[in-house]
Formats: sequence, C-alpha cells, structure tokens
Amino acid sequence: MPKHIGADRKRSSASLAEAFGAELTDRRTKAGWSQQALAELLGCDVNYIGQIERAEKSPTLGILISIATAFRIRLSDILQAAEDRVPESRLKKVPPTVEG
Repeated sequence: MPKHIGADRKRSSASLAEAFGAELTDRRTKAGWSQQALAELLGCDVNYIGQIERAEKSPTLGILISIATAFRIRLSDILQAAEDRVPESRLKKVPPTVEG
C-alpha cells in the first residue's frame, strides 16, 4: 500500500505511528493551522511536527499532552481515533499479565 502524506489520509494505516500522524494532520488542517502554527503552540520545532505526521518520529508524552491541550480534547480521544485507523490485525497484541 503506498504511503500517502497529507490530510486526505482518512484510510486505514499500517501502524499506530502512521495512524497518529494521519490523525494529527487531519485535526491540524481542520483547525486551519499550519505545521508552523502548531509547532509554536506546542513550543517545538516545525520539523518535529512534520516528522510526527510522517511517522518518522514518535512524540514524547509531554508533546502528546500538549497536542491534546492545543486541540482541547482528551489525550485518549486522539489516541483512540488513531487506533481506529489501524486494522485490528495490525495492532500489536499485548500478552496478558501474570499475577503472582
């Protein structure tokens, strides 16, 4: 499947990182923000935003929290939206914990 970059990525994604990048791109463009505007809101470099959107880098927990705050949503909302873009078969299964 070819990798599409940009806000038209309302499709299933091959990985959660790619799906998060697509979700961030969609939300950012719907808000009317450039990558530069979002970077200024988050206090990070514009190149970092592009790298997150292209799934080249994973955001830190601090950046994830700042993204949720910028969009005035719960962090779990954007993470769930990203997860919903990934087919169930592609999500890595976490083995059940063993209680001792």
